[in-house]
Order: sequence, then C-alpha cells, then structure tokens
Amino acid sequence: METFQFPPNYNLKKVCEKITFGDGWVVLKNMFSARDVEMARERILTKKINNDLNNSFNKQDDKHNNYDGLTWGLLSRGKIFTKMASHPVIMEVSGTLLGSQCRLSSLAANAVQPGMGSQSPHLDYPYYRHLWPERDGCMDLPPNHLLALQIVTLLTDFYPENGSTAILPGSQINPRHPEKREEFFKKAIQLTASAGDVIMFAGPIQHCAMANKTKETRCAILQHMVPLYVTPFEDLTSGKESEEQMIRQLLALDNPHPILKYKHKNSRRNSQISYANLTST
Repeated sequence: METFQFPPNYNLKKVCEKITFGDGWVVLKNMFSARDVEMARERILTKKINNDLNNSFNKQDDKHNNYDGLTWGLLSRGKIFTKMASHPVIMEVSGTLLGSQCRLSSLAANAVQPGMGSQSPHLDYPYYRHLWPERDGCMDLPPNHLLALQIVTLLTDFYPENGSTAILPGSQINPRHPEKREEFFKKAIQLTASAGDVIMFAGPIQHCAMANKTKETRCAILQHMVPLYVTPFEDLTSGKESEEQMIRQLLALDNPHPILKYKHKNSRRNSQISYANLTST
C-alpha cells in the first residue's frame, strides 16, 4: 500500500481560492519524501528515460514544448511516477476544481540543465490559441471554471538562480496570451520551493521556466490535469489496462472518447449502435 505525506496546515478551500481568485498559484510543502524524490530524480537524471518521441511543435504557442529538458510518457517509466501523479491531495484539489472525474492530460519530466535558457512565456489553457475562436475575450470564463490545472512536483530545489518558474500573479483571472515578453518579465515573480514540495497553478496563468545560471540541474515533474470532457495532450491510454481504480480514473479508462460508437455491418440500415459507458457521464 502506498504511503503519502501531507502538507502542514493543508486546507482544501483555501488552496482552491488561491488558485482561482487569488494569485493563481500555491506551494504545498513536503508532499513527497526524500526517498520518493531521489527515486524519481535518479530515473530522470541518469538517462534511464530515453526521450524517444518526435517533438514537432510548429505553431507560435507550441514552441515552448521544444524546450530541450522535456521528457514525456512517464507513466510507463516507473511506479514512482504513478504514485506522484495520484497523490490524494493532488486528486482532491483537481477533483474540486475540474470535476470529480477529471483526467490526466500529460505527465512529463523537465530537467533544466546548467546554462539552459528560459522558455517563452505561455499559458497551459488547453492548449494553444489556434484551437480557440479567433476573437478577443474568447477565454473569458469565470476563474473558478478552469479547463486545466498544472501540478509541478519538485525533484530539486527551485530558486531564481537555477531558473525557477516565473509567474505573473493574477493573470489567470482575465486570461490573455503574453504578447509582450518584456512586460511579462518586468511584472513576473519567480517561485521558491524545496525538493518534495508541489506547486499548483491555474492553467490560464502566464508563466515560463527561467534560465538556469547555476552548475546544477533543476528538475521537476509536470502534471497537467483537465476535465473529463477535454481531450488529453498526450496519448496516455494506448495499450494500457489497469485494475487500480485511481489509475483508471487518471486515464479515464471507463470513459473512452467517443462514448457513442457505431458498429457498421453491410449497410447503414443494419448498423448497430453501442451505448457502452453512456451512463457514466
């Protein structure tokens, strides 16, 4: 049975309030033990994970995903990543903000090597502007109607010198893509936290990874959670089956897309319709 640590003075209502109507982010201290952190970090930093995916992101807002430190597909790389993704606090906050049947959209490792530069400021508000209507204000949803929640599990300490995440506080309330880099960097703050802590922030907040000016690698797990009805960013379910209820929920294995499926025979007149899982929504 998995054992979990819980942050001191954890209050679900206050956490959700900070993420939605507050500054848009929160640090939850001591969520994972030193042993958990070392186990995950060792799998990433010793190159046991091969980044064998072809990252081809071409549009303007996709380019931050060309960031050299990103590695995808962690669920198949070790049980420690499953444990981190399914921490009860992560599931509780995600379920409160995104719906009780929210799902995992992606799970990636980010290792920022010494000398690596900063990302472009961006939003994690699924997913890029070319997927939204081409009009200003199309993302103007209430702050508590989130379409994405970002969870950053720290495997090393985060501080400004090693390129900790920069965030523009409150920018999730009226979401806009950061068109002016200079304005973002002038107003943004860099977060400080320790290995084993978890940073949560609203998907529509403006943010980016900063340059690592130290001689040590900065490393974290990036977890992207979305409502059940949002298509995941990563193909996480291909060939996967699990009896564990938490994993089935994370991957929405009991709620496949599309829910209504047509099984065609010789003609349309003889078509059969499968209503499997139709009542699950």
